[in-house]
Amino acid sequence: MNPVLPQHDPKPDRREKYLEHQRESYRYNYDYLPPIAYAEQVPISEAFSAKYQAQQFKAITKILLNLSTAELGNLFDPFDHLDDYEKLFLGEPLLPKPASTRNFLLDTEFARQRLAGANPLMIERVDHQKLQQLVQKFPVSDALFQQVVDTELSLEGAAKEGRLYLADYAMLEGMQPGRYQYWQKFITAPLALYYWQSTGYSDRGVLVPVAIQLNQKPGSNNPIFTRLDEPNWSIAKTFVQIADFNHHELISHLARTHLTIAPFVVATARQLADNHPLKILLKPHFQFTLAINDLARFSLINPGGFVDQIFAGTLKASLSLVAQSLETQEFKNLALPTELKRRGVENTTALPNYPYRDDAYLLWNGIHRFVTEYLNLYYKNSTDVINDYELQRWAKEVTAQDGGRVKGLTEDGKVDTLEKLIEIITQLIFTCGPQHAAVNYPQYDYEAFTPNMPAASYASPPTKKDIAIGTSDQSNFLQYISPYLLKYLPPKQQAVSQLQLTYFLTAFKYDRLGYYERTDFQDPKAQALINTFQRNLHIIEDRINIRNTKRTHPYVFLKPSLIPNSISI
Repeated sequence: MNPVLPQHDPKPDRREKYLEHQRESYRYNYDYLPPIAYAEQVPISEAFSAKYQAQQFKAITKILLNLSTAELGNLFDPFDHLDDYEKLFLGEPLLPKPASTRNFLLDTEFARQRLAGANPLMIERVDHQKLQQLVQKFPVSDALFQQVVDTELSLEGAAKEGRLYLADYAMLEGMQPGRYQYWQKFITAPLALYYWQSTGYSDRGVLVPVAIQLNQKPGSNNPIFTRLDEPNWSIAKTFVQIADFNHHELISHLARTHLTIAPFVVATARQLADNHPLKILLKPHFQFTLAINDLARFSLINPGGFVDQIFAGTLKASLSLVAQSLETQEFKNLALPTELKRRGVENTTALPNYPYRDDAYLLWNGIHRFVTEYLNLYYKNSTDVINDYELQRWAKEVTAQDGGRVKGLTEDGKVDTLEKLIEIITQLIFTCGPQHAAVNYPQYDYEAFTPNMPAASYASPPTKKDIAIGTSDQSNFLQYISPYLLKYLPPKQQAVSQLQLTYFLTAFKYDRLGYYERTDFQDPKAQALINTFQRNLHIIEDRINIRNTKRTHPYVFLKPSLIPNSISI
């Protein structure tokens, strides 16, 4: 099929007849997750393929074989020791032990996960202005800061040097905690302060946690915990991980990838003809997205489903958080360069080791180059963009209240220049591919082993400092901390469910970024650009492999060969 813009097509009636049929098959629904635009149904052309279903079946079989072989005992019994959680993983050829089982109690590992874990999107730089506001609700003193990180720098000095960072989970404040059977769950809205501790050699250094406050309002029942406060320090870190899990799954993952892209899938099917250059480009990047979202509706975010069972909030509270995130976000602000700048983490000198940022930039730039060259094949200038009436209908529908309800598509709401169109399409492909991969595929490594990243607490958070029994520097720390942490961690049944969910969502990759079916692109000029794009992706992978030889922990989630084209799982 030869791609052609509608204003240049000698057969406009054929296009319109095709689109009339598409509009009957693709409709919006605003009742599943009010007021968010969901697809009314999954048309047969969007359903999982036989190959996909075979991979799903293989993943489910592997989970069942692992759990049937593991010595689980009574699922309603608690675990006796932290080591018992590790026994859920029998290793290859069944379920491998997640990477987080090794070092999850270390402060450096806790901090590293803000930069290269399941949710590397929370950390933000604390500058002078933000510090003045922060100490009003999180009153860390200079003396405490200096004692914990062993420095003569003041907080102001650290902020001035760009070495002070924060993860603030204020969006979780007031979240209604849920129950599962006879278990009450707990969640807090913590603040966690971090410091980039440089060794003085080039980019070498490490991010270290400074202090944690478990709720937003300071007070006598909301103390500040540091590493000097064991065992409460490890408990406080666990509550941060719980907050991070819920933010990650509900906002970073579900809201900002799956549900952000869904309206674009529907609008593309309804408004762009099958021979439109944009439809041809976007189709492989939208593959199975409606199907996986529909599967989530019936097995993940349904009453009694995984979110209801293992997440910290009630199902209503969790879905309200998703809806609130989508209602308040602006699409243009989720673009990688904009999002990093908003958090103040774009500076590679101040924060030299941020694997997600560094590898994501390579992919953003590579996709941007490919999209620019592809669109230049068909749009000679911005006039072609303005005269593309299918594109203009698409943009109007995506943002309309009776359409996709996407806010902030562009700065002024218009798609009237080639440059704007390039940015939108770059962001769409990046979100479907690298961004989704960055928040989806780390789930097993960091969330399958529940002591590292529980979905909920099963005991109320500490409200007093108490007397510190020690620090995490002592030997046999696992044995020491185990009885203190166990009462907060998920019971056996929830731990098994969390393992099942995170393995199923990461078990396979249907295809590979930049590699398409032969029938997808039939224009020889476009195929030549795809060949160039694939070569550039190989170069990017080589650069990431070299970086990983110098990193203390390789970051593999943005290697192009491990990124699918679409949000398909």
